[in-house]
Amino acid sequence: MSDETKKTSMKMATWAMMTNMPLRLKAEITIKMLLAGSDEKKRREIMHNVGERRRLTLPRDKIEWYSSIDQKACKQCKICLNFCPKGVYSEESDGSIAVTHPYECVMLCTGCEGRCPEGAISFPDRNDFYRYVYYI
Repeated sequence: MSDETKKTSMKMATWAMMTNMPLRLKAEITIKMLLAGSDEKKRREIMHNVGERRRLTLPRDKIEWYSSIDQKACKQCKICLNFCPKGVYSEESDGSIAVTHPYECVMLCTGCEGRCPEGAISFPDRNDFYRYVYYI
């Protein structure tokens, strides 16, 4: 994965994590990220700490938040496969891309959807899933 792809992936994960955060925590994280500037090590540490505060109201394998692939639209470019840091996708023996580890998908992250040049990736409606995430 290229450095630029890693940075974009981290930005998408950050955005996904901050979506349902209490305002005070969101402001605190934003300030810390601004102070970290382009220091990737500091930014990763901040996001790790935020991740440690994130909780789900149900076990992850009970929450059906993950992508689906329209196989007719997919051109097997593997952008999603290379983009996802959680290994949600894999390549099948026929070359098609499949969602093989759906419950590894980060709740509310849609980073791969925007990367797909064919628009073959989709997610459920985010608004139906905010209730599953909270922060301590």
